Amino acid sequence: MIRKILLILMLFGFVQKNFAQQDAMFTYYKFNHQAVNPAYVGSRQIINATMLNRSQWTGFEGAPWSHTVSLNAPLLNESMGFGFSFSNDVVGPSVLNNLTIDLSYHLKFNDSDHRLAFGLKAGGNHTRLDLNSLSLDNQSDPAFDPNNIGKFMPNYGFGLYYYTPKWYVGFSSPHMVNYDFNATQRHFFLIGGGIIELNETIKLRPSTYAKFTKNAPITLDLTGLFIFRDRLWAGAAFRAPIGLIIPNNSKGGGLGLLAGLNLNDQLSVGYSFGYSLGNQTFRYNNGTHEIVLRYDYLYKEKKIIKSPRYF
Repeated sequence: MIRKILLILMLFGFVQKNFAQQDAMFTYYKFNHQAVNPAYVGSRQIINATMLNRSQWTGFEGAPWSHTVSLNAPLLNESMGFGFSFSNDVVGPSVLNNLTIDLSYHLKFNDSDHRLAFGLKAGGNHTRLDLNSLSLDNQSDPAFDPNNIGKFMPNYGFGLYYYTPKWYVGFSSPHMVNYDFNATQRHFFLIGGGIIELNETIKLRPSTYAKFTKNAPITLDLTGLFIFRDRLWAGAAFRAPIGLIIPNNSKGGGLGLLAGLNLNDQLSVGYSFGYSLGNQTFRYNNGTHEIVLRYDYLYKEKKIIKSPRYF
């Protein structure tokens, strides 16, 4: 009975979030900065395609799962970037499809490797909900108004991204528009990371991801990946509200383990397993699984690719 009650509460919360255009938090966010920051597109100076699949709270019927496909490339002698992404989120009876286009401009500082990018994101989401499968206590709830279901809701966002071959930092808000039929606030993201060479065969890639939302605690994700011979990587991720070392029942977090392989200079594959901490959900599910597949198209005339596997 407890398991069923928790599932109903979580699904209701996620349905509300889907209609409110939430930004999914992937453990492999460091492989898909484009999702939250449009200024990132074109920064790697190659054509890149990324696919992410996330199955959350496995063991629950109707538990959330997400698919994301994105592509980005440089334009106009690498001074601009272009990209697009498509995501599909399914939570019980609700389906959210999101399509966005990204455009960026990259400003180079003299002859250095430092660049500052400005980005714009435009697109929208389309929602579907099987109302026949739901029993509502409040039939007038605007979140379940048939007039708000099946509509395309446009949105836009912005981003700043400062990067070098060794480190990067970015600030963005991918969805600036709030709609009247929900009370969800827009999100702001701060990302940062770098690459540290420990010795000839091992590198450390630390990264962080913070999400700011009005009237909610700031969520911080810390990740450390060890890269062996530029082929194999493994590490861990920790997520919690700022101010809490150990998440509690009211403010949960998570712990994740990551591993992956660069199959060659162009193709990479990775897997992560995550577990809820602090809240009650961890007692009733089998964790969260993610798979990432990344492909880099290398130009023939490019003999040197700047950190193609790191950022």
